[in-house]
Amino acid sequence: MSKSTLFSEIKFDELPFSWHNNKLSEPNFEGYYHWHQGCELLIVFSGEGQVIVNQHTYPLKNGTIFFFQPFQLHKVFPNNSSSIQYQRATFHFDPVFAKNCLSKFSTLSSFFKEMKEGLLMKQSFDFSEDLDFIYNLCCQFDKMTKDNLLSYKEELGQLLFIQLLAYVQFHFKDRDSISHLRRKPHYSEEVMNWIEDHLDHSFDLNQLACDLHLSKSYVSKIFKIETGSSITDYLTARRIKHACHLLQMTDHTLQHVAEQIGLLNVSYFIQLFKKETGITPHQYRIKSIYFSP
Repeated sequence: MSKSTLFSEIKFDELPFSWHNNKLSEPNFEGYYHWHQGCELLIVFSGEGQVIVNQHTYPLKNGTIFFFQPFQLHKVFPNNSSSIQYQRATFHFDPVFAKNCLSKFSTLSSFFKEMKEGLLMKQSFDFSEDLDFIYNLCCQFDKMTKDNLLSYKEELGQLLFIQLLAYVQFHFKDRDSISHLRRKPHYSEEVMNWIEDHLDHSFDLNQLACDLHLSKSYVSKIFKIETGSSITDYLTARRIKHACHLLQMTDHTLQHVAEQIGLLNVSYFIQLFKKETGITPHQYRIKSIYFSP
């Protein structure tokens, strides 16, 4: 997927999940803002950096599981200057797959529903004390599924998902959520929240800097340091993400959609949308009739 493609469609051709283990980051990989139609469990075995999701930044570090909801804008930003290589496993899956897996596990089913609907107030879970256990669990899954029938792989995939989810639920601590909410927000989070509050206005860097009591140069610099991208990159991703939602869920005109994301020129909106998604807003709206979250 190219850096400019914000929506990443996960292909579930033969199995209702997509699994990749022991993935290593490419040299100079800086991540990108994107979203996809399925859920994702990101299991970090090693690395340093930041994960940006839901106007929050989380530390990217050894022994962390991240959960991303369907169609949720996020970015993984590994620190390429670090001597610790970014190594992870990813488990993408259809929410229907999760529902089927958990049909006989009422407690786990309720917990997953809270995760999927964003009710836990956090999206990272620490497994550093059991890093070897989770790593071996993932490697064992690879061994057991190698050269086996698809039906068997799907059963093992269900088992892996249930084990990972049960681990997260068992170790989930409400006090972790509370401490996360009470910490002083990063400057980048303040910028993202400001953008959220002013998404339907033309962007004004002067006003942003003034409201945050920072200089224009500093607010741009600190956002780049904390997220690995410019304010413009994030603003564009957030605008297009909201435009996709409006195109899919409403019958607003393109002019109205453009205005709702702070763009007064509808021609520029169409041009920007096609650049970032690969299709025009009209084509996206037609496609969304047949493919909805």
